[in-house]
Amino acid sequence: MKLQDVTEGGDNENMSISNAEMKVMNHIWKTGAMITVPEMLAILNEEGEEWTYPTVATFLRRLETKGILGVTKKGNKLCYFPLVSKEQYETKEAEGFVESKFGGSLKNFLVAFRGSDKISKKDMNDLKAWLDELDD
Repeated sequence: MKLQDVTEGGDNENMSISNAEMKVMNHIWKTGAMITVPEMLAILNEEGEEWTYPTVATFLRRLETKGILGVTKKGNKLCYFPLVSKEQYETKEAEGFVESKFGGSLKNFLVAFRGSDKISKKDMNDLKAWLDELDD
């Protein structure tokens, strides 16, 4: 999957990532630079968790397979870099969630999220303002 597929509505079935993969991606997005397995391992272990080289390497390969990361070789090291921004990923995940769980209906999602079909005046005004911004 290429970035173009993600941004132009391509197949994003493989875009979903696990919580552990998201932890890795959040560091990559935050770093904003190419990263090697040993560098990612050091970052993750600094958080007090015990990650192993094979586990980190597996997550990075999975993220590459899903089209979220790209990889290039520099010398004898593989360097991973994001193909998708955090914002692009979150947008596609949200769209996929609303589509799969609520038939693509934002209204049905908001009703379920709210817990009823009643919404506060403030929330209604915020939504109206947001929708008006989208219409401009």
